[in-house]
Amino acid sequence: MWYGYAGKLLRVDLTNGEIKMEELDKNELRKYIGCVGYAAKLLYKEMPGGIDPLAPEAKVVLATGPITGTLSPSGGSYEVCYKSPLSGTWNQARSGGAFGPKLKYAGFDFVVIEGKAAEPVYLYINDGKAEIRPAKHLWGLNVEETTDALIKELDDPEVSVAAIGQAGENGVLYAALINDRGRAAGRGGIGAVFGSKNLKAVTVNGNGGIKVAKPKDFMDAVSKAEQWLKNYLLAGIPTMGTIGLVSLHDSLGILPTKNFQTAHFEKADEISGEKFNREYNIKKRACYGCTFACGRYSSVNNGSFYTPPMEGPEYETVDMLGANCGVHDMEAIIRGNFLCNVYGLDTVSTGMSIAFAMECYEKGLLTEKDTDGLSLHWGNAEVMVQLVEKIANKEGFGEFLAQGVKRMAEKLGPDSEEAAIHVKGLELPAHEPRSESKVLAVQYATSPRGACHMHPNWPATWDFGQLDCGMKELGVPWPPTEVPDESAKKGTAYRYVALQGEISENLGACIFYSWGSEGNCITPQLYAEMVSALTGWDVTAEELLTAADRSWNLKRCFNAREGFTRKDDKLPKRFSQAIPDGPSEGGKVENLDVMLDAYYEAMNWDKETGLPKPEKLKELGMDFAIINN
Repeated sequence: MWYGYAGKLLRVDLTNGEIKMEELDKNELRKYIGCVGYAAKLLYKEMPGGIDPLAPEAKVVLATGPITGTLSPSGGSYEVCYKSPLSGTWNQARSGGAFGPKLKYAGFDFVVIEGKAAEPVYLYINDGKAEIRPAKHLWGLNVEETTDALIKELDDPEVSVAAIGQAGENGVLYAALINDRGRAAGRGGIGAVFGSKNLKAVTVNGNGGIKVAKPKDFMDAVSKAEQWLKNYLLAGIPTMGTIGLVSLHDSLGILPTKNFQTAHFEKADEISGEKFNREYNIKKRACYGCTFACGRYSSVNNGSFYTPPMEGPEYETVDMLGANCGVHDMEAIIRGNFLCNVYGLDTVSTGMSIAFAMECYEKGLLTEKDTDGLSLHWGNAEVMVQLVEKIANKEGFGEFLAQGVKRMAEKLGPDSEEAAIHVKGLELPAHEPRSESKVLAVQYATSPRGACHMHPNWPATWDFGQLDCGMKELGVPWPPTEVPDESAKKGTAYRYVALQGEISENLGACIFYSWGSEGNCITPQLYAEMVSALTGWDVTAEELLTAADRSWNLKRCFNAREGFTRKDDKLPKRFSQAIPDGPSEGGKVENLDVMLDAYYEAMNWDKETGLPKPEKLKELGMDFAIINN
């Protein structure tokens, strides 16, 4: 009997058209708890280093965790794990909505996909069954059209559809997978991977449910979580959605503007959450089982940026397509977000690629001869929207932008490198390490997928937010106010910040719910109570932390096998330069190496190479991941 899990893994070989179902090993699963941790183990063991992410041999894992699909308020997540074609690193892309829960109800915790179909196909999963079905009639359709067509074809309005649009079909290196119409597994290029496999979509539905070992204890833990979340400290997220951060971040000087050239946007009020709620918001939208409903539906009813109702935009999108491109037209941003959703594009990398091009245009490194005659001056809202379409279709100048900033800079030459704001090839999101959080600087430099503010955590919770997230008893340095800026202790703190976030990743839980302190968030201790009641295992917070340590180290080993070492743990040159103006004028990242040394030491990684030491991997029972240098 399986409790908390469906208990099965689905294997799909698109080349041969073969589908197999496997029973999971409980003992092996418990080591990693689930979701990203177990997916990391699968990919590390089954996909040798050096494989082209767009080759048939490359594997993709759709992963859920024990919390996914349960009554836990954070149970609406799934993650897609793969090697990124954009960065060449480990990548995971989380998404909410209903896809993850319905995958478990259909009878599967994990789906492993490999190979390449001879012609376009989609994967149909329903109540313990799976089929590879023809999708030639869907190729060329956008995400919205594909979703509509599959709902009609399956005669199932409750089915959850995860699909790629034209961006994935065309191999845009930051194409996304969009499920439930507006939820994105966005970063790193999973859409391009699906496109390379001729896989247009995955549909899931099921009625299986999830068995709970100790129902009363589980409901007691869920009730405690719901009570604690009534005191949630970041109440602005459910009240206004993430777009509400625009005004706050601008006032603090942490709003990336004009390709991170500064951190304050003079016209931030015109793209604020307040303006959005007054003029464009239709309603809230929540993931499965969520009470926060941080998503938003919006539309533009008329004019050149007419947009039908669609989910979004989120904070990241508003900054990346807005302030970071100097654009202050909310209607253009809503339109740009809509196009990213229907074409299947990561809004962060899309916005950053356009901002990079705008800065290069400003510096004379690109001219209208290169840009199809378009004027790429800061704030050109019409051109921003046109470029989104060009990128998705790889049309003209859009083909150049579709590579991402790392490859564009390599082609433009050394004079453009300062404008290429990325780490390991992944463009930075809308958070400013010079003024928001110095622990964020450590995460940007070392995160397995490149510059990332969310996987495994938002590091600013600790030093910027002054939140322990239930980690005081597990060792996080406290209080942050006593830790000097950019000191070694910030590197030490990052170990705990990262592993606290990795706990949520392994559970299949939304990270938002874990930000706070005991009494106003879901702490590792409370998650341990939930998992114990769900599974019947006696799980402690310490066990969750150890499982997180395993998966975090394994992702580092995955990257090491691809050739990444400490030399790649660095930030763009711009962040060692002072912010020139605004509320955070003078802020910059100093002593990154000091923080990295402390972080490596706390993780028991070699300071010279940045790789996990053999004794560390042995301690975690992962001898198979030891790399001989």
